[in-house]
Amino acid sequence: MPALDSGLILITGASGFIGSHTVKAALDSGYTVRVAVRTPDKGEYVKTLFPEYAESISYTIVENMDVKGAYDKAVEGIDGVIHLASPVDMRFEGPASDMIAVAVAGVVNLLDALALAPVKRVVILSSVASIGPVVRNEAQLDGKRVYTEAQWNDEGVAEALQLEAAASGRVKYAASKAQAERAFWKWFADHKPTFDGVSINPSFNFGPPTAFGQGIPSSVGIVVPWLKPGADANTLKQEFAGVVDVRDVAYASVKALSTPEAGGERYILSADTLFNNDLAIGATADKEANTAGLTRGNTDPAFRAELDSKAIVYDGSKAEAAFGFKYRAKDRTIAEAVEAIRKTRAGAL
Repeated sequence: MPALDSGLILITGASGFIGSHTVKAALDSGYTVRVAVRTPDKGEYVKTLFPEYAESISYTIVENMDVKGAYDKAVEGIDGVIHLASPVDMRFEGPASDMIAVAVAGVVNLLDALALAPVKRVVILSSVASIGPVVRNEAQLDGKRVYTEAQWNDEGVAEALQLEAAASGRVKYAASKAQAERAFWKWFADHKPTFDGVSINPSFNFGPPTAFGQGIPSSVGIVVPWLKPGADANTLKQEFAGVVDVRDVAYASVKALSTPEAGGERYILSADTLFNNDLAIGATADKEANTAGLTRGNTDPAFRAELDSKAIVYDGSKAEAAFGFKYRAKDRTIAEAVEAIRKTRAGAL
């Protein structure tokens, strides 16, 4: 199958938490990178993150990815794409179908623009939200606890479209990711292009940001309440949809460009389960931190085992085997994020 280990690649959504790490991974791997951003300020921001690669990085403006023809100029002369741009607004109050429409249009407009480009492979950043629940719902789980790439979150899409504006932000987001990925694979089935596609489906991204220039990333922000006095110990058992280090996601997204057998495949990226308990432990483990008044997590192995026995698990082993790496341990990932936040005093902790 088509693959590439050099050349010019386009990375969309490059100014975000995952995007900036992905840009770095691509540059470190020897690619020349063109980033698609909404404004020149964001383009310049990304360039300032990597001054050592001044000759290997440029940017192009795509103001609205859901406008037909939005990517026509951006794809000129490129060899591959990593598409990360997608609406992420957990407070979105409009109908779920509106968020879905933007995410789907962004994918389709990009692929349409690539139809005549000399591209070899397109990697899309999807999510485990395309595969299974991001919010625990025992009725929907129906006994299922382990999810693989063979599954789709059709229940979440149905819930979002039934409730529309009344759906939660997480459910709307999950539906937009699922429908965007469905559109991705449908486009390939309908058009049968000369290039192929790969889907990367990460769980909750965590770890240290490349910079705090745009504030604390929303996913990393879930640890902030545990860095302050008063966090509710009654929520230690609250579960998130798995966890993966953002640097592992960036590595796998870039590696997917050059791995021949990856073409046409989906890959879950998930290292472990994640609970508020893990965040609380990480928030109070920093030796230099003043832990007075902070809510401590439960470090009893039996307590962790109890949580894991009931957890929703996203099996990320396929990606490890295909891309030849081992996930960073979640405890280290959380600790490095906490260290970065404390070091910069981001968020006025």
